[in-house]
Amino acid sequence: MSSSSPTKRLSSTIGFRIAAGYSLLVFFSFLLLMGIAYSFLTATLARNDREQVGIELQILREAYASGGLAEFEQAVIDNDRYRKNNPFFTRIRLNDGTTRIFLPQYWQEFDLGLLDADPPVMEDGWIHLASRDGRYTLEILGAEAPGEFQFQVGISTEDRQAVLYRLQETMLFVSLPLLFLCLAGGALLSHRSLRPVRQLIQTVESIHGGSWDARAPRTGRGDELDDLGRLFNELIEKINLLIRGMKNALDNVAHDLRTPMTHFRNQAEGALRQDADHETCRLALHACLEESDHVLGMLNTLMDISEAESGTLYLNRRDVDFSSLVENVADMYRYVAEEKNITLESAITPSLHLSVDPERMCQVLANLLDNAVKYTRPSGRILLCLKDTGHGIRLEVADTGCGIDPADHDRIWDRLYRGRHETRGIGLGLSLVRAITIAHGGQVTAQNRPEGGALFVVSLPDPAIS
Repeated sequence: MSSSSPTKRLSSTIGFRIAAGYSLLVFFSFLLLMGIAYSFLTATLARNDREQVGIELQILREAYASGGLAEFEQAVIDNDRYRKNNPFFTRIRLNDGTTRIFLPQYWQEFDLGLLDADPPVMEDGWIHLASRDGRYTLEILGAEAPGEFQFQVGISTEDRQAVLYRLQETMLFVSLPLLFLCLAGGALLSHRSLRPVRQLIQTVESIHGGSWDARAPRTGRGDELDDLGRLFNELIEKINLLIRGMKNALDNVAHDLRTPMTHFRNQAEGALRQDADHETCRLALHACLEESDHVLGMLNTLMDISEAESGTLYLNRRDVDFSSLVENVADMYRYVAEEKNITLESAITPSLHLSVDPERMCQVLANLLDNAVKYTRPSGRILLCLKDTGHGIRLEVADTGCGIDPADHDRIWDRLYRGRHETRGIGLGLSLVRAITIAHGGQVTAQNRPEGGALFVVSLPDPAIS
């Protein structure tokens, strides 16, 4: 059992199947071509022999016409002189029934008496007389010399079969080395073709062993295997980014939970002191509730983002006056902006109706305005703009703050990501904005304004139009 396992495993590999398939394809293609060549040569030699017999018949007929039987016999003798290796069989049958065979010593291996008995096998007017040992055939064609006798001319297939036999030997001699050459070529082709696959397997094994920096080498030829290596490397890079993002998210969650949980513990310990009065315990419980609400709020936000990104977030859509909704949220944040000496202006097209979840869209607006107030310096300005695009609505929040750091531009939408200059917040606001917007079928973008500050644009489609 153990001895056959390596053979079974080898035969089940793709490399073996490619090598075997290539070898058999080339080898059988060679055999097919040789078979076609053999058939073509056989037909050509037979046709050539029959053409020569036909020419000989014409020569003998013309010789008889010009000089009678004597000239006929001389033509047969002359022919023997020129074709000693492959003479023509010549036989005449006179009107009195007697026959004469020229040069009978050449035809002793054939039973010529059969020509006077039952007719041998005929095909298209040709008589086929097999030799006594069955190796050759005498092919005979008959003609008439007007007035006196009939005559027959034939040719043996011995020379023809000798040529074909030599061709068979040559094919056999070439076939065996060709088979080994095909196997070697198939193995080489398989080895070179599957090299990227083996390298990919080695890369996967390295990654499985913990080396996440391993990458599949590229051939640079632009073929399918090169594309596979490119896609694999891109996939591993994306997985690396996700793993790093998950690690950073877990680190941030642990960091952000540490403070409220520490406050929670401190308040609880203070309430459990023996000398704590009723009022102290009540205040401690109140503080614990506030910290637990903070933790639950962060966890609920994370859950909302996950549900929105997975497409399972429940949206209580209904037709609302989106212009009034935006104006109400803006009014709330005007007071917050005034405390920092920031001007919040709005340019809202009135009576724009849209089918949305109003509570979720309030979260989007609140987070964008809170983000703008946070990064705008005192005496700065925030502009809130809402307009109809013909296919939906476009909401813009522009500020005159510090703008978006280019190093943070592609990461501001990541969960729990806080910019290098951010000192407060848990890094979920923009992630929630993006998740809710996408759940509504829209999109959100961010960019730096040429005059300074940041511009956030939320585009929401109108379901009635789409």
